[in-house]
Amino acid sequence: MNRNQYNLYVSNVSNKTNGDRLISYFSQFGKIESYTFFAKNSDRHCAAAIITYGISTDIDYIIKQNQRIEFDNRHLFLRRTLPIVRPAFERFMASNELLLSLTYLSDDEQFNEINIRKYFIKYGPIVSCRVVIPYTTFLIDYVDVNSLDCAILDEPHFYNDNELVLRKYISPNRVDSSRLKRLLSNQNNKTTKFSFQERVRRLKHMTEAIQFVQKVEFRLIKCSYEEKKIKVNKKQNDDMIQLNIELRNKSNDLNRDIEQLKQTNNSLKLLIEHNQRTQKHMVDLYKEKIQYEQNKANELKEAINLLNFH
Repeated sequence: MNRNQYNLYVSNVSNKTNGDRLISYFSQFGKIESYTFFAKNSDRHCAAAIITYGISTDIDYIIKQNQRIEFDNRHLFLRRTLPIVRPAFERFMASNELLLSLTYLSDDEQFNEINIRKYFIKYGPIVSCRVVIPYTTFLIDYVDVNSLDCAILDEPHFYNDNELVLRKYISPNRVDSSRLKRLLSNQNNKTTKFSFQERVRRLKHMTEAIQFVQKVEFRLIKCSYEEKKIKVNKKQNDDMIQLNIELRNKSNDLNRDIEQLKQTNNSLKLLIEHNQRTQKHMVDLYKEKIQYEQNKANELKEAINLLNFH
């Protein structure tokens, strides 16, 4: 049993809050096996606590019921604790985006957004699942921060006997927001002066988060560009196919028109030949008739000449 699954980190605790009173409040939700209360000091601008519950405790319910609850005029922030082996920025910064990847470049089409959703939705509702590297790396956007932490705490995860690598992704907006909150907090708590070691530690964590974000953002931009390129090429190919179909249809239409013209021409040719034969026949008849009439006239003329002779 992973004991980290039953650890609860409570932050943004008022500096006026008594540790025992805070623990007493949270004890109503389950048996507390141990706890550590962190008072405000040179390494932190406000108090915090890590509470370890018994294995039968519903940590999800506690987080849901008490997230941002007001306690001593401060809104408490609750989340699970991650193992110490996780990168520091993952342990100290909240996020609802999970980056998961195979340890090798894959061309397995079954390792896709749909199947990724089907598996990881058991940890909570998913807003989106984006491709970072096709068939290899994906970015899941959960509705709730707790869902991501549960997925990490439930490691290892496998795909076809290959272990998946899970990383908490801190979006650029969250990084900027975190830096702004710290700046405002420092301005509002001018009496708090962090030690040099603490300032270095925080700067190191923020730098690590920014470097990781930049790598992922570069991959996302590259993937988006490649997807758009594929869509453009597909559209061009579709347009060419459509143009070829249209040209082929027009060619077929022209061929049909030519064939019809040929048939019409043949019909006209036959009609002309028939008319020529009819005309020739009529000319021959008229010639015969003229010759007949000419012969009759000649015979009549001979008869008249004979009568005049007698």
